[in-house]
Amino acid sequence: MILDDSFLKISNTINNPHIEDWQKNSKNVVGYYCTYIPEELLHAADLLPFRIRSTGNKDTDLGDIYMVRFTCSYVRATLDMALRGIYDFLDGFLVCNSCDHSRRMFELFDLKVFKRENFKKNVNRFYLALPHIITDEGFEWYKKEVEELKEELEQNFQINEITNEKLIKSIKIYNENRKLLRELHKFRIQKNPKLTGSEALQISMANSSIPKDIANDELRRLKTLLTEREDLNIDNKKRILLVGSVVDNTNFTELIENSGAFLASDVLCFGTRNFMDDVNLESGRSPLESITRRLYYRLSCPRMMDDHERRLDFLKEEIKRANIEGVILQRINNCDLHGCDNMLFTHEFKELDIPVLNMDREFYQSDTTRLQTRIEAFLEMI
Repeated sequence: MILDDSFLKISNTINNPHIEDWQKNSKNVVGYYCTYIPEELLHAADLLPFRIRSTGNKDTDLGDIYMVRFTCSYVRATLDMALRGIYDFLDGFLVCNSCDHSRRMFELFDLKVFKRENFKKNVNRFYLALPHIITDEGFEWYKKEVEELKEELEQNFQINEITNEKLIKSIKIYNENRKLLRELHKFRIQKNPKLTGSEALQISMANSSIPKDIANDELRRLKTLLTEREDLNIDNKKRILLVGSVVDNTNFTELIENSGAFLASDVLCFGTRNFMDDVNLESGRSPLESITRRLYYRLSCPRMMDDHERRLDFLKEEIKRANIEGVILQRINNCDLHGCDNMLFTHEFKELDIPVLNMDREFYQSDTTRLQTRIEAFLEMI
């Protein structure tokens, strides 16, 4: 059975009917780049958080006018799309200092995208700063940033108050969403899987593009559908773990799968990194502090400079859970954060006798033949 599903198809485009329905009711959409953004806070403010993607873009010509070629092609591609009006549906824009390349989007959207001659809409803009190391002092800093963001959201969107009751309700909806994603993930990592890596990526992208109550209904429906689905035939395929830079296009995952691999799991920000833990509501802590605590202390990405060992431990655990036979480490060219982490992982996995392929790429598949040749050679080596 082919999982040709209307929910998954949402991942193929940027705008979608759910956004249009949302805005017809005079509700606002806020675009964001990074998973360190407190989505539950936006949801409690009756805002729709939308994860910015470059899906479908094949060049960066307009983005290259304002960003040099040795910056991240994924970020340049999103800027290119924004300059062409594809993100004109946004009512708000929230950026954090996840990396230098995405951080620059705050200024470039402000000065170039939202100041275009034919663009008359007022878009509220917000910036969230967070530390690059995990310490108690860093948490207090980040908590203050999130508290100030709450006040700015209330002021700019003319919200009376984002109450604790609203935050608790949003936390429960988002915890349920992450729980459902973990349950779907099991269909992928099990011995006889029913979900491919590309399908899992589509689910994650679609999930980040629509209201979470609707997404939860869709995920429940998919769970039932996958329960009834026949096992996938992966007898001759190697079970691979995909790690590294953002992947927001199935062209890349399908390239890997068509080369003879089964993507049994991943550690990506459109994947396991985003749903493996929940917000814990504990007595003595406000809902907003609980949201902030999850974001700050959860499984990190390489932007957190002192947390490599914990990331390595998670990879080891996921290798066991998903019966992984080899690891593909990938980074988008000029992504220094994942470049450093991947270099360390390469040496560490070799010491553990785990086959590993470390490669650079662009966000769009302009060098398909080269990548496919390297992937096929790696799979033959395993």
